[in-house]
Amino acid sequence: MTFTEIARRVTDRGYVPRPITRQGVRHIADTDPAWPVPPDQWIKIGNAWVMPWAPIEVFFRDRTTRGRGPARKDDTES
Repeated sequence: MTFTEIARRVTDRGYVPRPITRQGVRHIADTDPAWPVPPDQWIKIGNAWVMPWAPIEVFFRDRTTRGRGPARKDDTES
């Protein structure tokens, strides 16, 4: 699974509150200590990195979202 395909799947399956890019997924992989596939397990094929989907799907499905931009109205109501 490439970063591009991960971005497409997590967006299509609603695991993120708004669409995410491959760069966004890569940023999470590089900075979130909970990322389930360590870099030494990534496989380089051509100019893309690939990794198994199953642990990444669990990661995004169970992840507490962190977003940018203004809070949604329902997030700010008390």
